[in-house]
Parts: sequence; C-alpha cells; structure tokens
Amino acid sequence: MHSTTLRNHWRYSWWKYALLAVACVMGVDLLFAITAYRPPEDKKIELYICNGYIDATRLQEELWPRITERFPDQEELTVMNIDLTSGDIYAPMQFSTYVGAQQGDICLLPESEFQKLALDGAQYAYMDLTPYIESGVISLRGIDCSGYVYTDEEGREGIYGIPTDSLFGLLDYAHDPAGGVLCVMAYNGNDENAAAVADLLLELYRTQKPEGYDEMRQQTLQSQGGGTQIFR
Repeated sequence: MHSTTLRNHWRYSWWKYALLAVACVMGVDLLFAITAYRPPEDKKIELYICNGYIDATRLQEELWPRITERFPDQEELTVMNIDLTSGDIYAPMQFSTYVGAQQGDICLLPESEFQKLALDGAQYAYMDLTPYIESGVISLRGIDCSGYVYTDEEGREGIYGIPTDSLFGLLDYAHDPAGGVLCVMAYNGNDENAAAVADLLLELYRTQKPEGYDEMRQQTLQSQGGGTQIFR
C-alpha cells in the first residue's frame, strides 16, 4: 500500500520537484551574479567601435596586454562593436540604451552620431580633451581637431573629438577608420586612464596610408552605393 502511494505521489507530483530543482539552480546563479566581483569604474575601460564593422574580439585580445603593460592598475577591458553604419535598425537602439545607462568610456563614432550627441552641448556628452592634450597625456601626432572644438556655457573652448581618418592600423582588424571621431564620454568615471588609452590608440594605429587604399575605398563605396567600406 505504501509503495503504491509513493508511486502515485511521484507520478502526479514529479513536476513540483523539477520546478524546485530549477528554482535552486536559478537561485545559485543569481547569488553568484550578485556577489561576483566587478572592477570599479576607475579600474576598467569600455571601448565602443561604432563607425563600421571591426573584429572586436581580436582587437581586445591584442590591445589588453598593451594597456596592462602601460597601466598596470587597470583590471578590465571591453571592446564592443555596435555598427551604426550598417543600416541595422537595432544598432541605434542598442547604442542609445548603452549611452542611457552611461556605459562606454571611449567611443569611435560616425561623424553624424558625434554631431547628434553634441547638439545640446558637447560638454554634456563628451569629456573635454584639452587638459590632457596640454599636459601631454594625449599627443595628437599632427591630427587636426579644429572641427571638434566647441564652446561651453561659460565661453571656454575645448577639444571634444579626434578624427580617426589616419588610424589606418585599424584596417588590420577589418575596420575602415574614415569618417570616424574618437571621443571620451563625459560620464566615463575613469578620466585619466580613458584619456591615456585614447592616446594609446593614436600611438598604435596612426600609420601611413597603405598603398591602394583610396582606390580600394572608392571601389567599395561605389559597389555599396555609398555605404561604409568593410575590410575583411
């Protein structure tokens, strides 16, 4: 009689134990997620490449050792590709969500997106790079930033963006740097290191224009009807 009752119990109540097991697993996962260590804002860098496709995984793998060598106090680098030039309707939504959540310390933006975010005042969207340029943290290496000088509400001029057209080293990661603007977001929470990493990007990837680049770019633009060139 007892065995029959037990069999009936398992037959009709097995789902309760399955549900309990799932709840336990989810609870453990949630506990680990809540208690997992996360680097503080001043120990991590988030780099968002938004001016076309890039091999973000490879860039992160190769850039991170250079960052830790130069800035050993940093604990984490995240490189993310959100291609705002792809025509994917979800890409702008994704980027807006991240910006709204104040994520992304350094961004390589299309010119149009940079100007859009600067409409209400560049100083509210981006960090003024002038103090870091004047102190030598950022070396412009001959790059003309006059097109990205803005005046804040107190009448002070500042440089808020660096054109990336000459960062031909990014071609190695399948990224065409033309028409891009490098900037540090105003909310980044890691000002000094973000500025220094921006300088490192200029140091590593500002190179001579490769032979045949202009012809290759023109051909690709024509084939894409004026779209963004992708080197793969």
